[in-house]
Amino acid sequence: MYRVMLIDDDVPMLKVLQQMIDWEANNLQIVGTTYSSVKAMHMFEEVQPDIVITDIGLPQKNGIELADSFTSIKPDVRVIFLTCHEDFNYAQQAVKLKADDYLIKDQLTAEQLEKSLEKSVTILKSRTGLIRWKTSNYNSQLFRQDLLKRVVDQAPMEMTMAYASQIGISWNYPWFLLGIVNVQFSSFDRRYKQSEFPLIMYAIYNIALELSESCEGVTPILEKDNLAILYNFRVNLAQNATLHFNNFIQQLRSQCVNFLKIEPSIVTVTDKMELDSIGPVYQQVLQNKFEFYEDSDYMITDASQHAAPMFQAAPQGFLNSCVSQLEQAVIKHDLSSIHHTLLEIADHARELMIDPRDFERELSFMLRGIELMFSNLKFDEDLFKYLKLSRTLSDSIELIERKLVQITESRDKQGTSTTQEPKLQVIQQYIEQHLADNITSIDMARYLYLNPSYFSRYFKRMTGLTFTDYVHQYKMKLATKMLKMSNQNLESMAIGLGYSDRTYFSKVFKKYVGLTPSEYKAKYSARK
Repeated sequence: MYRVMLIDDDVPMLKVLQQMIDWEANNLQIVGTTYSSVKAMHMFEEVQPDIVITDIGLPQKNGIELADSFTSIKPDVRVIFLTCHEDFNYAQQAVKLKADDYLIKDQLTAEQLEKSLEKSVTILKSRTGLIRWKTSNYNSQLFRQDLLKRVVDQAPMEMTMAYASQIGISWNYPWFLLGIVNVQFSSFDRRYKQSEFPLIMYAIYNIALELSESCEGVTPILEKDNLAILYNFRVNLAQNATLHFNNFIQQLRSQCVNFLKIEPSIVTVTDKMELDSIGPVYQQVLQNKFEFYEDSDYMITDASQHAAPMFQAAPQGFLNSCVSQLEQAVIKHDLSSIHHTLLEIADHARELMIDPRDFERELSFMLRGIELMFSNLKFDEDLFKYLKLSRTLSDSIELIERKLVQITESRDKQGTSTTQEPKLQVIQQYIEQHLADNITSIDMARYLYLNPSYFSRYFKRMTGLTFTDYVHQYKMKLATKMLKMSNQNLESMAIGLGYSDRTYFSKVFKKYVGLTPSEYKAKYSARK
């Protein structure tokens, strides 16, 4: 019998799998089940299964990472993945090199499960197959990552070349071209959850790996957030190395779009480099986002021109001219104005060549401000992660526009009566906690992590009052209650409400109540 291990953090799903088929009749035995990825590692070493069925979206260590660990322990183990993603079918062709099958939980039948297990058993019987997780330890992803680290760290060239040879990579020529592949998150966010990002990166890596088999000299290496592609070549008049490499890149792009519905963002360095020159260029491109104001395909033909950042720091308040327009567009549910205002922001950033990191920070700051001021508004935290990772201006702007449009359309359906209120409860709590202080709009803005001028404009538009008027009005309402309920003298009442002078307190009281404190108290007493 072949030994099977089941892993899923959904305990009822484990029971469903156990009961779905007659395991013994299929010459299979369940030797272990667990809901924990941590326990799964210990259990795998203990029971040494032949087949593992594992959920992808596990906490702590996802199913792909587990499978990678399992195959390093037992290279011939077969893996079947489970996923909840209802649209995962189109990704199967791209990622099938990593597993015997992908099964969608909501659509899973006994027949499908038996068919997948039969496929794994067939491969186990022959011990060969067209699809394998690893052909050998030398060809593993981890070894490739270690190779890239040596390149980036500028280890001695001879040692790096020797290491490449040891893990089955032939770098026989003196020159290299470089490609760096990232995901455009505006396309990723349409179909996937943030937790599935590692899976999609694995899929892109597998596409590149398969294409490289028919493209001599191309070495794909998967990093955490991107894919590095090194092309080793020699100068040959009969073959244009740049054209050859660009053909590979375009094939990769096309298959990412077709199989994964993902638009990649790709930087290619077509300036021929020796091995020890690659590391600094690779790091500079990743850190500085040279492609930010360019297209999703960006080519560097002279690596020496990109030795220093080309951007400038964001001037203080550089978004102020557009922020109020965007606020009004959101409040009025004007999708056209949202689009045009975001284009203005993009044009302004491009004109000033703002550092991408500064731009991301300013955009996030702006969105946090909008979020704070609406009672029922909460941006998904994934948005802020994507903005930080985004490599192009167009990607960042499209991400924000889609979120604002979704929010606006949602508010249209819900009605505006509950969603247009500013978060006054937070502001009122702050005022109550500082009744004895003379608080200003600057104090309040700092507390909310907002730009003071931004907060003042927004507050006036939403309440019809300046913040100073609002605070005075709020305190005077408290003062009327205190005059009704206690015999506290005016001096102590004024000090307790943040007015050091009794005369000034009386003046403010009359402005907002219409009577002096003494007149109000006398009028209230006469009504008893």
